Amino acid sequence: MDKSIAQNYYKRIEIQKAILNFAKDREIGVMFDGYFGKRPDVIEYLTDVKQLVDKGIFSFHCSEERWANALLLGTEKKQEDRDNNRVGWDLILDLDGVDYVYSRLLGKVIIDFFDDIGVKNVTTKFSGNKGFHIGVPFEAFSRDCYGLVEGINESRLLFPDVAKRTVVFMLEHSEFNKNICKAILEYNGGDGGIGEINKISNKYNIPLEDLKYDEKTKLFDFMKVIDIDTILITSRHLFRMPYSLNEKSGLVSVPLPNDKIMTFEREDALPEKVNPEDCKDFEFLTYNPKFGKDGNKLLVKVYEDLDGNINYDDIVKEHQKKKKDRLGIMQSEGGSIIEFEINQEVTIADFPKTITHILKTDFLDGRKRALFVLITFLTSIKWDWTTIDKMIEDWNNKQTDSLKKQYIGAQVSWFKVKEKPISPPNFISANFYSSIGIPEDVINDDKRKFSGTTIKNPLHFVFVKLKRDEMKKELEKKNKKKEPKKKPEPKKKTETKKKVEEKEQTPKQAEPKELKKMN
Repeated sequence: MDKSIAQNYYKRIEIQKAILNFAKDREIGVMFDGYFGKRPDVIEYLTDVKQLVDKGIFSFHCSEERWANALLLGTEKKQEDRDNNRVGWDLILDLDGVDYVYSRLLGKVIIDFFDDIGVKNVTTKFSGNKGFHIGVPFEAFSRDCYGLVEGINESRLLFPDVAKRTVVFMLEHSEFNKNICKAILEYNGGDGGIGEINKISNKYNIPLEDLKYDEKTKLFDFMKVIDIDTILITSRHLFRMPYSLNEKSGLVSVPLPNDKIMTFEREDALPEKVNPEDCKDFEFLTYNPKFGKDGNKLLVKVYEDLDGNINYDDIVKEHQKKKKDRLGIMQSEGGSIIEFEINQEVTIADFPKTITHILKTDFLDGRKRALFVLITFLTSIKWDWTTIDKMIEDWNNKQTDSLKKQYIGAQVSWFKVKEKPISPPNFISANFYSSIGIPEDVINDDKRKFSGTTIKNPLHFVFVKLKRDEMKKELEKKNKKKEPKKKPEPKKKTETKKKVEEKEQTPKQAEPKELKKMN
């Protein structure tokens, strides 16, 4: 996202006021051009927002928890100290998917699900890129929860457990499973046959067996194409604030009416189209008193009904493992990224042309995007950080207008703490390849390098190359075994030691007269 877009948008006074209003009692996290500001932080006055805008802020983030004093966070010696500082929390479901439309479908099913169990204080917000946030404000829950959870009498102490349990409750509810499977299959053009499952499998490169489709019930593992990140939430978790820009897409995280989620388009979140005044009747996490404390109905469901029926802790652990081990599909601008596991040594000779082009090019524009491609590629092929740091340093030294060491350091630090490498963007994402000056013929050479396979991204290139090299070696090995063995030549009779000695003792014959004369 261009800095000027952020500057022009955040300079609008109505945007600054909307951000200030939402920041009350929350910890604030801010992102500048490629790095996060220090935490904890707060926004208490309009001048606080203006100062951040003047510094060149890209996006605003805030805590789901509400605090008596957010600036004390990080100084606590005991969990009890943090609990005493927490005055409340909001229930926020963070929805994502392999496709923007799937996130939208998931949001609609969740809103309807809450409505069916009697929870009406539900609000919706676009995340700013490919997902949505569904929220229930803390005011919808009674402050006291006597008898609901053993040893806990105040609902403010239920976070983050309540958020995790809500997701587990939905995932284990048969009606919810049926509705989301039906919605996804209908979107793919059918009433739930194997044809729709095949479409999903082919489009997103998900093995058919991983979808676990049951033709009788028309159910399948929908978590392969959608995700609810809330199940892995922890204390002090931040989410993108309403009216904040998304630094990747340049779109606004804007509130929208619940009944408009299926017609909402990403273009509706363009900065020039967003005005807080238009959203005053459906602001995110706004409590509607006419529905009363309807959040209590959810608490009863996720605590009383859930306990005794399923092993809640095991399900959370299973989801954590699935999230960590999943190789499936990740999102990036321009399309899905297929992640491939590389378990062999990769040398520079195995690099695709796009990567070698980046390594030798002095970029006039797009250096940060080029760096992103390099880091994601090098970490995905499992190079060690010492080698990666040296390669990045050498590359940056080639740049006439080199990137600041502080920026590179922030990027590297962010990637180092990731549990799992992030795959490089797909070639169809022009922002990362052709728009930074990589020639189309170089990109196409990589995409069409191997007959019968269209290469998705640089990591896919290496994956296919190593596999084909391995197959080639195996074939050569087999062919070598099939070659007819040559008959061994008859061995020449070796002279015995005795005969050799006899020859040595035999006097030399006289040289011919002709040779004597020449000598």
